[in-house]
Amino acid sequence: MKLKEKMEKALKIKEYNFGNKINFSYPHKTLAVTTTGNECSLKCAHCNGHYLKNMTCIDNLCEKIRKREIKSFLISGGCSFKGDVPIIRYVEEIRTLKQQGYRLNAHLGLMSEENIKNISKYLDVVSFDLVLDNDTIKEVYKIDKTKEDYINTYKILKKYVKVIPHICIGLYRGKIKGEYEVLKFLEKENPRGITFIVLIPTKGTDYESINPPKIEDVIDIICEARIKFPNIPINLGCMRPRGRYRKILDEMAIYSGVNNIVLPSKEAIGKAERLRYDIQILEECCVL
Repeated sequence: MKLKEKMEKALKIKEYNFGNKINFSYPHKTLAVTTTGNECSLKCAHCNGHYLKNMTCIDNLCEKIRKREIKSFLISGGCSFKGDVPIIRYVEEIRTLKQQGYRLNAHLGLMSEENIKNISKYLDVVSFDLVLDNDTIKEVYKIDKTKEDYINTYKILKKYVKVIPHICIGLYRGKIKGEYEVLKFLEKENPRGITFIVLIPTKGTDYESINPPKIEDVIDIICEARIKFPNIPINLGCMRPRGRYRKILDEMAIYSGVNNIVLPSKEAIGKAERLRYDIQILEECCVL
């Protein structure tokens, strides 16, 4: 099927199941929190701890809460050599946030079942990066894990908490490698939503000089997801290249059946308006 035909099919499926509504998220009421400061043991090929620098340390929440209207938290941090995000040591702080009425989304990584069970009771949702290509796991994350570890962790998470799989398109050197396998796996798992992000070549990382995946390849995967999963929300998340790339991608995503675009380009907004879509503005993390 040609991409244009696939986009038309995906859009018809979306409009049939969700009507003419589309969400645009500006998550200024969700505070991104790191439990490890700027530190990450793995120094992943695509990140190298860069994105932790823009997050608030969990020990410094009070000041941020006073300055901003916060309704929810995205709790994350750098990974350990085992592939988990060590947030369990802050379980009491997380429990307190939940008792105070905040909604909580967390990245847990390859956390043990015991720790998942202990922490998940305080979480509204877990965002889980689902990678099913062994070459990608080895080169990008630099850990001695396989796709089976990711499958097992995903299934454990589902036992205890709502989990939204995240798929980073082009994670392996900006190429498509394993993304369709993730969608095939998820067909048997009845996911409650999917969030797509796109590799950003980031300065100071192993991948700073590579090209992001071709926009047409990104759109084909998004269409594939909409066709396979006609009734669940599909998000285009905040992590994707900016500039001209984002302008083109976001506009094409409107025609590919997504339900939500985080920090949409002006072009995407204009396209939704011209289509006379019912635009809903959201103020928190897309999975919340």
